[in-house]
Amino acid sequence: ECTVSGGSGTVGSADVTTVSVTCTDVAVAVTRIEGAGDSIMRGYNASCTGNTILHIFCYSGGDQNQHSFLDGSSSNVVSLLDRYRTLNASFGGDKDASESGSEMTDPGKNNFQAQAAAIVASTSQPSVVVVELGGNDLCNRSSDQDLYSDAQWQGAVDAGLDVLVNQLPDGSTVYLSSVPRVQDLRSVGIALQTGNSSVNCENFWSTWGVCRIATASDSHFGALEERQQAYNAILAERAAHYNAQAGTTGVEVVAEYSGEGVASVGTYRFTPDDINGGDCFHPSIQGQNQLSETLWRKSPR
Repeated sequence: ECTVSGGSGTVGSADVTTVSVTCTDVAVAVTRIEGAGDSIMRGYNASCTGNTILHIFCYSGGDQNQHSFLDGSSSNVVSLLDRYRTLNASFGGDKDASESGSEMTDPGKNNFQAQAAAIVASTSQPSVVVVELGGNDLCNRSSDQDLYSDAQWQGAVDAGLDVLVNQLPDGSTVYLSSVPRVQDLRSVGIALQTGNSSVNCENFWSTWGVCRIATASDSHFGALEERQQAYNAILAERAAHYNAQAGTTGVEVVAEYSGEGVASVGTYRFTPDDINGGDCFHPSIQGQNQLSETLWRKSPR
């Protein structure tokens, strides 16, 4: 915003006009949230309470966008968008770039870089971009040796961030959610099915091939935990690296994870009530609310 002031007078015998221009930066209000994510962001099977033949219409339905922690419209979920609207009723947003099955890394699975490109192509105003990816990067691997290395993970994170920080409108913020503890889901699912005739997690996991590196046995637990924690540490480090350039790019980058001793999505220990009874893997409605609440604690605002 600039103001112009001026005056006139004489110097010697000459008439002189002076003009002064003063400009100040004006903050642009952020009133939009965008999502880059996977099936967790899509509310996959959130309302399912069982996985017998009687429940097939629920667990075969897949995405339940109305139950998303990001922008779910159901009154059963207090989404991040709902929370932003308590601060500014004009807040809007969507998760159109997200897709079930997405990874941070694999270009063939609508990865972070591809979703980032879709977001900047459709965004013309400063936004908060929430990035929730990484669970499938662990689940889609078949062995400890097949898990993505630090260099592979960082390369994928950087590729997506490069797109966002260089092409989002100034005043935007990228908010990196940490990778959840998929390594705990076997024990949590077994606890959920115990004494519940409507739920058989082990049968469902084996029949449908659900995250078998985590659900088939506990033999990969140590490797999964090491990688999950390493991926989250890299997210925090890369956020700090990119945020140091915010004065130039005009885009802040914030990581939700700040260490194993601090509450975050990546340190949260799921309870049986936090996962749905359909696939015994994705967050239930309670789990979606837990995600929203946990992310909101550090959400840019």
